[in-house]
Amino acid sequence: MAYIRSYKTADGSGTPAWHETPRHYRHSFFITAWWLLVALTGLLITVFGQNFLPAKFSYDAVLIRELLDFSDLWNGFSFDGFVNTARVWAVVFYVLPQAVVIPAYYCLLVLAVVHLLGVHEVRNGRYHLIAGGWVMCSAIFLSQPSKEMIAIPVALYFCLAASGGARFLATILFLVFAAFVRQYWVICYFYFFVVLTALRMHISQRSHLALCVFLVGFILPFVAANVLGIEALTEARMSVNAERIDSPDARSAFNNIFENTSISTDIANALVSWLYINIPVALLVEATPTYVFFAAFQTSSLWMFVAGSTTLLRDAKRIPHLDSNYLRCVAFVISYSLTQAIFEPDFGSFLRHELVLMIPMLVVVFYTAHASRSRSTLIKFP
Repeated sequence: MAYIRSYKTADGSGTPAWHETPRHYRHSFFITAWWLLVALTGLLITVFGQNFLPAKFSYDAVLIRELLDFSDLWNGFSFDGFVNTARVWAVVFYVLPQAVVIPAYYCLLVLAVVHLLGVHEVRNGRYHLIAGGWVMCSAIFLSQPSKEMIAIPVALYFCLAASGGARFLATILFLVFAAFVRQYWVICYFYFFVVLTALRMHISQRSHLALCVFLVGFILPFVAANVLGIEALTEARMSVNAERIDSPDARSAFNNIFENTSISTDIANALVSWLYINIPVALLVEATPTYVFFAAFQTSSLWMFVAGSTTLLRDAKRIPHLDSNYLRCVAFVISYSLTQAIFEPDFGSFLRHELVLMIPMLVVVFYTAHASRSRSTLIKFP
């Protein structure tokens, strides 16, 4: 398991004292009830969501289902993300009934979250609230076949692969997904190793060099695009939004603040967008319950991730054999978030794509909860 366990107690039994109290049993009951509620609520959404969710939540899924009905779906070699996603789902639905796949996927997701986070070991309710909230919200985007349902296990395997061979296989799988489904994941892959390298330098007391590596690595994709004569990276969102002017489904769309005239403006637009989407106070102006909830939820998630990362990096300096998969989770969340800041055109797309980093982010968030009980036990992923 990935979390810290406490093995020593006052009586030497090896069981934490709070396990033996009535309060523990009440706590266990509420934890079980909460996660059953999360599972059942999400399951209902995945099964019946198509009947009541707004159409804008399923535009991509509708296109994928249309492609599934095309007689020439398998004709030719394609790098089109929707075509290749439809091909994957065609294979899945050939093996398993469509009515079973989506609900089963959500159930497996809940079980994976409960296991990887070690929720039964955590007493602080805010951790359960944030994790359960993420999982329930994910059901909105997991009620129909989508790219995200493929991307989530790809990213999770990439973060948690333990052995050298498994990490090599995870890297190949990650890059294949990038090539055939989401090409911008190539930038995420590059950022991942930049951030991971910087984190390791910071842990080894070379913080200034780590900062330099991170900053240089961050700007390199923008420089490469300019040198290769490619359109400014952040212009991608402008192209998407230009096709949706006056659309009622594009209320949360946002454009670049600066006109892209150089590498500097491209980088500035990405930085401003990162702040805008990750600390979405601008949505509070709308004053709608959905936007207010999203702004509060996103900001809380960011704060708890930063707290978990800070605790993790501090412990990594004094625990020589701290499991490196924790660092991989931190690096992936940061690199994926930076990539989103470059390309995301609106908050709806941002939230749907953000599901990919949900479990790695929660692993880091829950690190603080487990570490607060025991900072002496080494952490190992299976």
